[in-house]
Amino acid sequence: MGERMDARTAIISVLPEIEGLDEVDFSQYASQYLPLVKAFAESGGRGLGEFENFVKRNGLEVSVVGNFLISLFQYLLIRYRRYGEYSVVKPAVKTFITLKGWLNENGFEREWELLLHNFVGYLVDMMAEIEKNEDCETALSYLTVIYRLAVEASESFAEEYFERLAETAERGLDSLRERCGSAGSAFKKEVKGC
Repeated sequence: MGERMDARTAIISVLPEIEGLDEVDFSQYASQYLPLVKAFAESGGRGLGEFENFVKRNGLEVSVVGNFLISLFQYLLIRYRRYGEYSVVKPAVKTFITLKGWLNENGFEREWELLLHNFVGYLVDMMAEIEKNEDCETALSYLTVIYRLAVEASESFAEEYFERLAETAERGLDSLRERCGSAGSAFKKEVKGC
């Protein structure tokens, strides 16, 4: 139990803004980056920017930060796919958006494209679970973000799969908007990108 709490506490110290990480079971998270993340937490650091500085101060490449985020996202995805744990869904979406921002801001655009190509389909698969488990406002927020990611993928990649994925995401969002009433359609129009 202590090991699991240590991992959770350490990960939250890097990403305190990602709601729901405190509900994730990290007992099987065995990333090579965990000792570094724990050392950061023990140093009293907090937040992704501070973690990035900590990585640099320790003589490591900044890409370590991105690799940690990717390992975390993949772990959350595995918990969802293998164990059907809904508790990882919202943190997974937020981690993916964090990855998008961090990778693009730090010159890793190609890595972002690869992640989008490989994983956006899993996020679209999560839409029905989000709609089932969340109130209208929360579900609209998450589904809109996933829809925008699916559209980005359909505009970035030539495969027909991504066009179908964007259509699926749009149908899911439209279905939710219909169920939630006019507030939903207004929300979709207000959101510009992720």
